[in-house]
Amino acid sequence: MARITFIGAAGVVTGSKHLLETDAGTRVLLDCGLYQGLSELTQRNWTPPPVDPAHLNAVLLSHGHLDHCGYLPALVQQGFGGRIYCTSATADVTELVLRDAAGLQEDEAKRASRHPERGLHTTPLYTTADVEKVVPLFSHVEYGQMCTDLPGCTFRFSDAGHILGSEIMEIFFEHKILVFTGDIGRYGRPLLRDPTPIAQADYVLAESTYGDRLHPQSDPQDDLCTVINASLGRNGVLVIPSFAIGRTQEVLYAIGQLQAANRIPACAIYVDSPMGIAADDIMERHPEATRFDLRQRFGAGDESIGAKHVTNVQTQADSIKLNDLSSNAIIIASSGMAAGGRVLHHLRNRLGRANDTVCLVGFQSPGTLGQQLLAGQKHPKVMGVPIDVHATIAHIDGFSAHADRSELLRWFGNFTSSPRTFIVHADPGPAASLAAAVASQYHINATPAQQGEVVEIK
Repeated sequence: MARITFIGAAGVVTGSKHLLETDAGTRVLLDCGLYQGLSELTQRNWTPPPVDPAHLNAVLLSHGHLDHCGYLPALVQQGFGGRIYCTSATADVTELVLRDAAGLQEDEAKRASRHPERGLHTTPLYTTADVEKVVPLFSHVEYGQMCTDLPGCTFRFSDAGHILGSEIMEIFFEHKILVFTGDIGRYGRPLLRDPTPIAQADYVLAESTYGDRLHPQSDPQDDLCTVINASLGRNGVLVIPSFAIGRTQEVLYAIGQLQAANRIPACAIYVDSPMGIAADDIMERHPEATRFDLRQRFGAGDESIGAKHVTNVQTQADSIKLNDLSSNAIIIASSGMAAGGRVLHHLRNRLGRANDTVCLVGFQSPGTLGQQLLAGQKHPKVMGVPIDVHATIAHIDGFSAHADRSELLRWFGNFTSSPRTFIVHADPGPAASLAAAVASQYHINATPAQQGEVVEIK
């Protein structure tokens, strides 16, 4: 009937790729992501996947985060020419993400050529020209639409509630159903809908990024209110390192709600992230993928998810001018873990200022500057220069886009069947923890997936 081979995101969080083959000859990748994080993982991106891209019929793409979509230009470079099925919103987000990734790789390759002693890749994994070849391959599928394009199976997408346009996949064979969660979002979020409940499946591939932990119970909007008032009360500037897609929009919405309720004082707000600004526009354009129509609620000319007194900073020259701000301002800039981007310039400028505040909103990976600040390091290097930290460091973890352990279990509670379940997109600890919890609470046979493992659907 069909079989699944786990190529990526099995035993690790990133590099999501799962090969689906049907007896009718269809060969499909579920996701096509990059490995991220430690060098031993990112080096895997330079080894072609164990499948000939030229013989793949399609890619079913769960959403536009780089660890799920970031390998697509390399796949096309290697001969893939099939369709990439996803929602319209996911296509727009993915194009934005891939263009940014290609530009970063091109810049890194130039730096590597100038410093051959570092042993880095002097050729980018892919270029902007490769991204241009990906864009025409997108085939838009609406939520709930049954797609019959692939021999041996049909499929439909439902809202995963993770980021804009994210999907849960239901793939139907003659007598069996396979569900792939992609990444599951959270419940009760202000901008995105709850993850769609699924009742029937015979096989499930389920993410478990947060399978062994719980998010804070406090309202992140309340936490942000506290941080803003404390920061402005010190007559300083608040810097918020933020992921461009998803996180920046949620932070802006929260600020707008606090402004409307008069819970924070008036201040100037700067979004210093061209990618984040573009992501704002994509969200405004896709009411079908949000909890409500942003333009209907905030007006057709809204560019900041309801927040007021917002300046979108596009040019580098205007970004540099923000160094002159001394008080009563909020700067939101990429990246969320302070691992690169314009936020590094703001941190280099402001970490030494006792009146200023840096608020980290979300998980900070080991080794990143964000994690070093969160751990209390007083002399971290920013762009290679040691900085004495005198600014206040704050942290809010409630803006996460990933379901935690309790929310994942809540989603599993919708099944009226007992599907054979494989835990993917997780490190070994969270994967084993969620598998044990699912088995205990719902009597579902759940085990962590292993890279290279083949599962027969029969």
